[in-house]
Amino acid sequence: IDELQRMLQPLGDLLFPGPGSCWDGHHCFIVRYRSGEDLGLDMHTDDSDVTLNLCLGLEFTGAGLQFCGMTGAGDHRKHRHSYFHKKGHCVVHLGRRRHGADDITSG
Repeated sequence: IDELQRMLQPLGDLLFPGPGSCWDGHHCFIVRYRSGEDLGLDMHTDDSDVTLNLCLGLEFTGAGLQFCGMTGAGDHRKHRHSYFHKKGHCVVHLGRRRHGADDITSG
């Protein structure tokens, strides 16, 4: 366990007792939403117990984050929530929650 994991593990434990309580490591996945590169990200689940989705972007429009149900649940394809990123803000969710990013429209 490194220092970053040591700092974030209590957050996972607090928000998601059980699945968020014991991490065996961490990894980074970076998507660069910009014209000519990644425009959006199809619905998917993450290979993680807990995901922290941090917006480091500059000025942009679009790229809303869409959430559905949990993998394995009967309603896993049903839309549950839309979140619109704000620079410097973080969304925390279980890796098995289906989610995806809408296409970026500018920025």
